[in-house]
Order: sequence, then structure tokens, then C-alpha cells
Amino acid sequence: MKKTILPVLIVLSLFSFISSAGIASPYWENNPLNMNYGETKTIELNLQNMVGDEDITVKVIIKQGEDIATLDKDTYTAAAGTSDTLIPLTIKIPENYGKPSQTVEIETKTVTQDQGGMVTLGTGWTTKFDVLLSEKSDSASGGESGSSTAKIIALVIAIIVLILIIFFVMKRKRKA
Repeated sequence: MKKTILPVLIVLSLFSFISSAGIASPYWENNPLNMNYGETKTIELNLQNMVGDEDITVKVIIKQGEDIATLDKDTYTAAAGTSDTLIPLTIKIPENYGKPSQTVEIETKTVTQDQGGMVTLGTGWTTKFDVLLSEKSDSASGGESGSSTAKIIALVIAIIVLILIIFFVMKRKRKA
């Protein structure tokens, strides 16, 4: 009986270490961020702390891609029961950046108060995504918007012609 009680107590005590916090990213391994050379974008990572009654503070570190990614600050706090703490990550691609893609890896670790020399366990998460780079194509974007405009104009003209045809057909029927 004593042999089964100890493992059960150990397992139950480990439940206090379970964390419901996490980081959500709009980009991941199979959903890369597409950017052009010379472009700057700010994406928002979402720090969530939905379960429990304690606020969490995390330290954010750019582990990979620090040549294009920057943070305004490196420490963020999420109140208990919230999912709306945003971590802005700015991605700036130089015009002469020599790579066709770059992986960005963000590591977040919980920050705990020093408790008098005691070893304090914290949790951490890693968010990783690729930034795929391409040349800005003025002719492609202009061509697409130009062809879209042409399609809209053609559609409006076709609708006007159709209305006129219906109007004249109805007018002839009334005369006859």
C-alpha cells in the first residue's frame, strides 16, 4: 500500500507545475510570412494566460533571425485569465539582404521572483516561422489592379447595356 501512495502523491504534486499559458503566432512552419526586400512589418505574438489565478511575466528572446527581427522590449506580463497581451515583433528586411528566406525563432520563458536561493522551475515556449523574401514586382501589382479595374468597368458596362436592352424590349411590347 505504501508503494502505491508515494507515486500517486508525486504525480498529484506535479499538477501544480502545469501551465496553461502560451504564445500564439500568426505564422508557423507551414504558414510563412511573405515579405519583399526593403519592406518592414510588425506582427503581433499573443501571450495567453487563460487558466489559474496568477499573473505571469515572460522574457522574450530572439534566438534566430535577430538580423531582421526586433522587439520594443523583452519582458511582458499577462494577467490571469487573459488572452490579449500582444508582443509586437518588427521584421525589417534591408533592400540588399542577401538571403531568399530567414527563419525567425522566438523563445519565451517565465520570469519568477528570486525566493532566497531556492531553485525555481519556470516554463518556456518556442515560436518559429520562416520569412520568405521576394523582389517587389511593380508590373505584377500594377497589372493585377489594372486588370481588376478593367474587369469592374466591363461588368458595369455590361449591366448598363443589359438594362437598356430590357428597357427597349419592354417599351416595344407596350406599343404593340
